[in-house]
Amino acid sequence: MSTTARRRRAALLCSLLLLGVLGMLPGWPAGPAKAATTDACGALIAKPGGGYWGCTFVDNFSGTVLDSSKWVVADSGISGFYMNGSCFDGSGVTQAGGYLRLSVVRQLQTCVTPLGNLPTTHRGSGVSSYGKFSQTYGRFEARMKFPAYRDAGYHGAFWMNPQNRDYGVWPGSGEIDVAEWFSDTPDNVYPSLHYTGSVGLLDTKWTCTVNRPDLFHTYAVEWSSVGMDFYYDGALCFSREWQATDLAKPAPFDRPFTVALTAASGGATNAPTPLTPFPAAFVADYVKVWN
Repeated sequence: MSTTARRRRAALLCSLLLLGVLGMLPGWPAGPAKAATTDACGALIAKPGGGYWGCTFVDNFSGTVLDSSKWVVADSGISGFYMNGSCFDGSGVTQAGGYLRLSVVRQLQTCVTPLGNLPTTHRGSGVSSYGKFSQTYGRFEARMKFPAYRDAGYHGAFWMNPQNRDYGVWPGSGEIDVAEWFSDTPDNVYPSLHYTGSVGLLDTKWTCTVNRPDLFHTYAVEWSSVGMDFYYDGALCFSREWQATDLAKPAPFDRPFTVALTAASGGATNAPTPLTPFPAAFVADYVKVWN
């Protein structure tokens, strides 16, 4: 190779190297940035109308202590909350190995509440984002599993309640049950809405099922000003659009709602029997919310 050729080659290499260095300097124009594919909630999820949901709340239940900046523990003595003979005393909630466990035990005692004393047969447990987080509209999802029991006795849910009762006491201000489970119908998980004038055949889907509810499944609702779509393991199982006969639409579902996980004994046709084994545990892997 001639001296001239060697000089030209060296000059070309220097130019390429200089361009590469300059391309990494602050303020120097670079190639197009790669679009984000994840956020705090994990992989981005597409919205039905285009774009992606944006993460607003997430708890993967890592560590060994419940995050008190996100959750309050159900306590009947403070809130008056009582379910199907189950009292809540602020216990029964544990976190380990990346999971939240909510236990139900047989416990005969008097449940002391601000509304008066009530007889109780079992102690349930639960957590709620009340006073910590609430949101109007968006996507709300939990990954969880229910006890491996196929007879009467257990009742649990991933559900949502209004942060403020702007439309009055229950059911006036609404309730959104994303996934409600009863052990006497173990393969069914029920999405439903409660409000003044709600109708069971219109506002509850009685035929949503999952295979082996004692294994982990995802339960989600996508809530907008025109209705709600409920998805189990990514498949649409119930769609409720507001109709002309819903005179107050979308009220009461136009206010911020909190998220909750609850484990309790059954009730009515699902009441525990002496053969129902206790304690039992409901387990959650995560709760996530997007807007």
